[in-house]
Amino acid sequence: MKVQARRTTIAGSIGLVLISLVLHAATQTRTDQHTKPNAVSDLAPAERILKDWACFRGPSANGHASRTDPPLNWSAEDGKNILWKTKVPKHGMSSPVVCENRLFLTGADDVSRQIYCFETGTGKLLWQHDLSDIPGSPRDGKLPDVLEETGFAAPTAATNGRYVAAIFATGELVCVNMQEKQIWAKHLGIPKNSYGHASSLISHKDLLFVQYDQKDNSRLLAFDMASGNPAWQVNRDVISWSSPILIDNNGRAELILTNCKAVDSYDPKTGKHLWRVECLGGKVAPSAAYANGIVFVAVDHAAASAIDVRSHGSEPKILWQWDEALPDAASLLANEDYLILPTGFGVVTCLDAKTGERFWEHEFDVGFYSSPILVNDRVYITDLDGTMKVFKMDDEFELIASCEIGEGVYATPAFVGNRVYVRGLTHLFCIEEQK
Repeated sequence: MKVQARRTTIAGSIGLVLISLVLHAATQTRTDQHTKPNAVSDLAPAERILKDWACFRGPSANGHASRTDPPLNWSAEDGKNILWKTKVPKHGMSSPVVCENRLFLTGADDVSRQIYCFETGTGKLLWQHDLSDIPGSPRDGKLPDVLEETGFAAPTAATNGRYVAAIFATGELVCVNMQEKQIWAKHLGIPKNSYGHASSLISHKDLLFVQYDQKDNSRLLAFDMASGNPAWQVNRDVISWSSPILIDNNGRAELILTNCKAVDSYDPKTGKHLWRVECLGGKVAPSAAYANGIVFVAVDHAAASAIDVRSHGSEPKILWQWDEALPDAASLLANEDYLILPTGFGVVTCLDAKTGERFWEHEFDVGFYSSPILVNDRVYITDLDGTMKVFKMDDEFELIASCEIGEGVYATPAFVGNRVYVRGLTHLFCIEEQK
């Protein structure tokens, strides 16, 4: 199959699924005097975090869902296994994050930026936080250029169980508590980035991380989640639209970032640069995947690479590379045996994670910007028309289910308990087996 001939310029729209972050000038800080201790451990998420969906692509942003058994059949048309459906006030491509019985989304237009909190059992909008009084925020007519579909709320929020942080394509970063009180807010400067920013927020222990890769002055930033005070920052180079992931590499926590040239690893406590492998190119939007000591990266117009990072005392090495149908927007998904590569033009490939040999390739009718999620031995991935495909993570392709919500989907669903939360273009859906 001549996959290369079918490739499009989908990478130009990479901001549709991921998140956007920046740092520059003015800062406003508000502190909360009534906070609870953070229960997150050094490397592994605590029990509560495992039950939640705290950032883009779930725990550690790696696309793995735990302790969940979602249904395999639903339909928005006849209401089958749709627990509830609710309209989202403003446009946004950000994905849902969940903490206990609260779900958070963002929405925005050229007038205002908002954070929403929904009750997970009913879909009721509990509160809406409108950004205001942030020194340096852009005024009307001074907004950055973004893709029309992406808008100003492509970035997904992040929560550590006490606070929720969100960022917008305007460069506004805000942190609120679970009751909607604004704890701190900063304007980080107008992004210097085509398409709009698309780097996801992620938190670890007390810190919030911002990947700010742009045309110049790229940086990785860490803020104290409770106060907004800067913890550390490091300079980076080259532009990208991808999002960080957090890995446990033989007992060492590492933040893994990709840009349009390389994949880099940082110590989340200090920002120390741990290693770098130059193996990328083009417009990098897909986030990395990690399994069993191997980091996987790929993007259209650059080969997929499997990087062995298990040895802390020597440089990582590329185990294998593969160059056929490569992802352009959706992120990679891996376990110790398989690597899934989805594309915006509908081709999904499964490779042997150890050797890079192709197990199978399947061409769907519609492409994917939403990233795949692994649930036990099943892969859930939603196409641009809003149909979620479920297939086996196995040597041979086996389609298990194909379920529709009736509207387009760019965001990545959240899997919590036995529920799936899906953001469509206009509505938020909760899917659960109805007994």
